[in-house]
Amino acid sequence: MTEISILERNLLALSVRDPELCIHLSRIKSSRDITFIPTQSGLLVPAHVSDQRSIPFHSTVDPEKEGRRFKKLFKGKGYLVFLGIGGGFHITPFLENQEVSKILLVDSDPAIFRAVLERIDLRSILLDSRVHIHIDRDPDSLSEFLLSDYLPAIDGDLETIPLRSVFESNKEYFQDFFSSIKSVIGKIADDYTVQAKFGKKWFVNTLANLSTAQKSTVSLKPVREAIVIGAGPSLELQIDRLRSLKEKGFIIASDTSLPALLQYGIKPDLVISIDCQQISYHHFLQGIPEDIPLVLDLASPPVITRLTDKTIFFSSGHPFSQYVASNWRRFPTIDTSGGNVSHAAISLAQFLGAKKVYLLGADFSFPEGKSYCRGTYIYPLFRSMENRMQTLESLFFSFILKNNSIIKERVQGSLRYTTLPMISYKERLENYLINSSVQIIPLPGKGVPLNLTQKIASEPRKSSIIAGILSAGAPGSEWRKFLKNYLEGLKSLPTPYYPLVEYFNSLSEQEQTLWITQYPAAAALKESTGGNIKGTEILERVRDWAVSIAARYLEK
Repeated sequence: MTEISILERNLLALSVRDPELCIHLSRIKSSRDITFIPTQSGLLVPAHVSDQRSIPFHSTVDPEKEGRRFKKLFKGKGYLVFLGIGGGFHITPFLENQEVSKILLVDSDPAIFRAVLERIDLRSILLDSRVHIHIDRDPDSLSEFLLSDYLPAIDGDLETIPLRSVFESNKEYFQDFFSSIKSVIGKIADDYTVQAKFGKKWFVNTLANLSTAQKSTVSLKPVREAIVIGAGPSLELQIDRLRSLKEKGFIIASDTSLPALLQYGIKPDLVISIDCQQISYHHFLQGIPEDIPLVLDLASPPVITRLTDKTIFFSSGHPFSQYVASNWRRFPTIDTSGGNVSHAAISLAQFLGAKKVYLLGADFSFPEGKSYCRGTYIYPLFRSMENRMQTLESLFFSFILKNNSIIKERVQGSLRYTTLPMISYKERLENYLINSSVQIIPLPGKGVPLNLTQKIASEPRKSSIIAGILSAGAPGSEWRKFLKNYLEGLKSLPTPYYPLVEYFNSLSEQEQTLWITQYPAAAALKESTGGNIKGTEILERVRDWAVSIAARYLEK
């Protein structure tokens, strides 16, 4: 086999998986900073030329044997990220394991990779459907790719595998990628934790709400200014200012703040709730005025959706919720990615066309050791639990200290506590507002202040452009018919097999979408088993679980 034929065969194999990279490599010249050292078995080992000496990427005696030993140093299953391609000898042994769900190859120099493709046959790697290659890409692009491609419940654990000889040849480049991977894994882990906790609830609650959602006909007209109310302790200091603002602004209250506002004699224009947990019902124990619309996530607890006839449902980021909105009835979309109701309320205000939003009671902390303002659900709840052994103060403080990531700081002579999730809520809201055309005016309080970036003549977001009446579209069918079709679709999904990448590639777009609706519940089921379950098995289990739950609602 001539050198050019090796290159042609490699590029042909690469074109199947990544035609864009194939074209790029075919147009560039090979690097002169690499040479090839022959081994006794006739294999070639690439080596980096530096200061007139060659540094081989693999063993120059038996690189294949070294590759097999290398594999034993790692778990070698799940989602694998290789930092450094070299001659591929350390990668090939991992391809034999069907429990390897996906492989991401990261390297710095396309000219070096081109040189390797000229001399070493890498077709077994390039043709593997699990393999994706990132060469000379910035860390941000890798983060975006992992966020969209890595699904912990299905793919398993993510493992980073550096080829030390290549890593050291461009240490700064690979170190940036390594840091980027650690950062993105933290974000994915946070999202996975939420899915593992709430994935089944989202699905079950949405199913339970279909009949109620079919009857919803309430709508909201556009607004110019909005007042978003959180339930932080600072709300007590801001009430007087709220009384002066309410005449000119549309008040959007979080569910937690509702009883406090009513206690102060202030009636909001609407209430929004995004929590799927049953405890949300505590916010409405004092009732909700009949003329106040209640804006709810499709995955809200059914006990709340039945509180009033003035219910407006919206679709959030939950996959099954999006499926319902795309295939049955169009619901407004509100951004709940911030993880807290104030973020969602601001998104709602922007959907309604508000250009200015006043923000109250959003503390992102526990100022002076207080969790919520007076009048919220936690006060009557803890008073009912109070006894000689547990005072009201101790119950409040225990509530704060139950957070594993509590951070204490002294501000202006008093203590303020915050947590990593709260910091994350604040940062997500700040990032959301960077590209938002709405003007946020936070009222001064005792919480952690928002760091707002001044925008200069920014282009309005889509939500501002299409702002109008907040309402749902007409149902495409009776809810039972929609659910029956969904159930039949789940039942007809082909049996999963390894490699899962090939399985998913074999499915139609509709079949892939059906599986996507099950990913959050898959995370919940996987965690309930201790996490020691293969991708194919978790898919089978979550499909069987969803089918049984959906069938139960059809029988009602």
